[in-house]
Amino acid sequence: MNAAESRQLFNGKDTIGWEHVGPGTFVLEDGMLKTQGGMGLLYYKGEQFENQTVHVVFRTTGPRDNSGIYIRLPEPPTDPWYGVHNGYEVQIDAAGDEWHCTGAIYSLSKATARPQKPVGDWNTLDIQLDGLVTRVFVNGVKVNEYNQSLDVPARKQWYEPVRGPRAAKGYIGIQNHDGGSTIYFKEVSVTPGMTVNANPGFLTQHDRDFALSYYHSTRKQILDAVQGLTPAQWNWKAGPDRWSIAQIVEHITLAEQGLWGFVMAGMKTSTPPPAGGMSDEQLIAGITDRSKKATAPEMFVPKSQGKSGEELTAAFRRVRDAHIQTLLTTQDDFRGHAVNLGGQAASVYQGVLFIPGHTERHLQQLLEVKNSPGFPK
Repeated sequence: MNAAESRQLFNGKDTIGWEHVGPGTFVLEDGMLKTQGGMGLLYYKGEQFENQTVHVVFRTTGPRDNSGIYIRLPEPPTDPWYGVHNGYEVQIDAAGDEWHCTGAIYSLSKATARPQKPVGDWNTLDIQLDGLVTRVFVNGVKVNEYNQSLDVPARKQWYEPVRGPRAAKGYIGIQNHDGGSTIYFKEVSVTPGMTVNANPGFLTQHDRDFALSYYHSTRKQILDAVQGLTPAQWNWKAGPDRWSIAQIVEHITLAEQGLWGFVMAGMKTSTPPPAGGMSDEQLIAGITDRSKKATAPEMFVPKSQGKSGEELTAAFRRVRDAHIQTLLTTQDDFRGHAVNLGGQAASVYQGVLFIPGHTERHLQQLLEVKNSPGFPK
């Protein structure tokens, strides 16, 4: 989400602009909304939303916590069941099946992935209202795209929503489901206008944000991991055939330089990526899986001797920050061009994600060195 365009609906201080209907309530706790009891519905009464992205940040406190975000409510609800049968509920529930888990449009459109984080971790839920199409992203992963012109399963239970069309424009709300569920919400915001480019090949705001988040997070994790290391710690090896932390950081930097150039060369071809290829999630899972051994190409093998930790860190920062700057400003069609990644055709965008995935892989290696017996204290 573009922070410059987003608008907070919940200010962290009070619920001005919101109204609750039904049992239970939402309480304010440390600047967050906390569900309590239910089944109730807290809705934003100030306006209706159309062709916007609703951004929600939440965390659960138990494995079966249940909640949801209501969208497309054509009228102000007078009770929570109005939301069920007149709008859509984007489900929050790690324990539900594919039709009733986080990211599903409850019992109408199943989630295609389950990227919700463990209990206690913060999750992002982005709901794009695009005419009569609804797209749902959980932690940056697209898990649902529902067009209400499509067929849906027959209604089976009394608590499932009545089938039928919903409004393109409507109110939004948050569900407090039951007394046994406690979920915290620290952000509810909207982005005016659509964040999905009309040409799906171009870099959407979601793709840009996901890549920037991945580049920034792995950058920080590397810098945090090497903070305060002594020269002895930088250069210590667990064995003669093992890399030191200095060599690992040098390798990460060399690989990022080389991989970026290789990936960007894909922009010079007219070849599009294949339909039905690997997903972004599959690519990241593959590169970060250290159970699958790999040998670094000769050009990425660390060769320098005697560089200080400060020099190695500065080189990593310089390379990473240049790529972050490109991601901030590029208008290139990263989804519409192909690149060969390990013998498999992928989009240039996936090549861009491969780089912080490679960093994450070697972060694991770096931490293993620090935790090895004999590592200097």
